[in-house]
Amino acid sequence: MKICTALILAAGRGTRLAGSGEESPKGLVQVGVESLVSRCIRQLQSRGIDEIVIVTGHQSERYDEFAAGRGGIRCVFNENFARLGSLESLRLGLLAAKAPVLVFDSDVIYETRGLDALINEPCENAALVSGPTGSGDEYYVWGDVERRLAFFSKQLSDHAAAPLGEHVGIVKIGESLRADLLKQAAGRLDEKPLEPYESLVVSLLPVHRMTAAYVRDLAWSEIDTAEMLDTARNVIWPKLMALGDL
Repeated sequence: MKICTALILAAGRGTRLAGSGEESPKGLVQVGVESLVSRCIRQLQSRGIDEIVIVTGHQSERYDEFAAGRGGIRCVFNENFARLGSLESLRLGLLAAKAPVLVFDSDVIYETRGLDALINEPCENAALVSGPTGSGDEYYVWGDVERRLAFFSKQLSDHAAAPLGEHVGIVKIGESLRADLLKQAAGRLDEKPLEPYESLVVSLLPVHRMTAAYVRDLAWSEIDTAEMLDTARNVIWPKLMALGDL
């Protein structure tokens, strides 16, 4: 299954990063030698994924400037980002992107071994899953012995069994799941504004098989707070440098 398209969700305000001294949107924060989004796009393009849609909102002009003159990159503006959140960003992005598509949170730095595992996962729908990170803001996933995913939650108490691992914030969506997400997103947004897009994905898992591209020891970090940014710069980036994964 050839993947040619990627979608980067970059509309959020990043309010929890306040106080870090950063004035850029989270995806344009620099870790190492370049911004998170720049590194993500470079790694995608090196794998032949050359149609990239960035869904913007807060400080959208910064992403417009970033994308200007860069081939294969389009920005789609989510004018309701503050009211409707990531599910509206996903809906707008899926309207602009053909499947199969990789969907990224903009605020993640990751070892690209995980990207390759997700691309090569046989199932048309998949999520990149790591082992425990101890980040303090874990997003857990549950699945069966064949790594078929059943549930995502930030609360361990939401499921009796032990989780399979942690959601990294990168998923692969095939055409059938894309169609159902688009069909149901507007109604879900009317009922539950600001609900994360993963909640709608979870509701469709009984119909659309999604598997885990599981990399237990993946080096990665979300960047939601000043402490997470410090971890990304002083723990994860040195690991990536040692691996030659720049």
